[in-house]
Amino acid sequence: MCELSALEIEVLKYHMQKGCDYSKSLAKALNIKLCEAFKIHKDLFDLGYLEKVSAKLTKYKIDNSIKIIKHRNHTYYQLSKKGKQFIKNLLD
Repeated sequence: MCELSALEIEVLKYHMQKGCDYSKSLAKALNIKLCEAFKIHKDLFDLGYLEKVSAKLTKYKIDNSIKIIKHRNHTYYQLSKKGKQFIKNLLD
C-alpha cells in the first residue's frame, strides 16, 4: 500500500465528512494554499483514492442534512471505493 502524508489523510477524512467538494473550498476549510489543495486532489485522484463528480447537481452534507446545489465551474471530488476502504481501515 502507498504511504500517504498526514495532510493527504486529512483530506480523505474531510471528504468522508463533507462528501464531494472542490479544491478552493478544501483550501479554505483546511487553511492551506490553493495550489497545495489542487496538487493533493490531483495526487489522490491519480492514486485512486478520489474520483471526479460529473453530475449536474452536487450534494453537500451540512449539519447532518443534505443540501443539493447546482454544479458550478469547479471540479468536484469525492471518495472513491478505494478511498472509503482506506478510511474505514484507518478508523478500525
